[in-house]
Amino acid sequence: MKTLKKYTLRVVAAAALAIGISMPAQSQVSLDAYYNVDWQLNIPSNKYVDKVSGWGMNFDAGWYLTPDIAIGAFMSYHTNNQYIDRSVVQVSDETAIYTDQQRSLYQLPFGVTALYRIIESDWQPYVAMKLGAEYAYTSSYYNIYKSGADSWGFYLSPEIGMRWYPWANGMGLHAAAYYSFSTNEATVMGANLKNPSNFGFRLGLAF
Repeated sequence: MKTLKKYTLRVVAAAALAIGISMPAQSQVSLDAYYNVDWQLNIPSNKYVDKVSGWGMNFDAGWYLTPDIAIGAFMSYHTNNQYIDRSVVQVSDETAIYTDQQRSLYQLPFGVTALYRIIESDWQPYVAMKLGAEYAYTSSYYNIYKSGADSWGFYLSPEIGMRWYPWANGMGLHAAAYYSFSTNEATVMGANLKNPSNFGFRLGLAF
């Protein structure tokens, strides 16, 4: 976990530095485009994993077709973990084991974004809709063993957020709240994952 946290922070810092090197002296890198690099907090709503987690990131880029309407692309990833105390687990019709588990759900959605900017200024509130695909890996660690399953599904996520550009160097702050839904399904160690949904919050840098 510590290694993943360090890697996430390094990615944010590297992205900020790379974009910041070429920043013009204005409140935004480009008035015709936007870029976000975010840390992500995720609150899952499913029976497989339901613990809040901050192990995630989000990346956004978009281009304005009009002063208010933009289209773009996104990618994010998140991992949620949950400890399950010792119990009898029915892994098949013929097999049951008594064990504890460390469940994990990794989600990687990506696709296109439609965005409406409510105000065009240093403060830029917006609403957006993200559509695409989601890859998910569902796993369970028990004793020295591990079971897992891959799945693909359709992804949908409405979002409301704000970009704020307080400095004349092209970099600003970004905050957003979102809901997501996907059609992924998997079964691991007798537990089912079906149509996982999430509420979450993003905080990061805007360019």
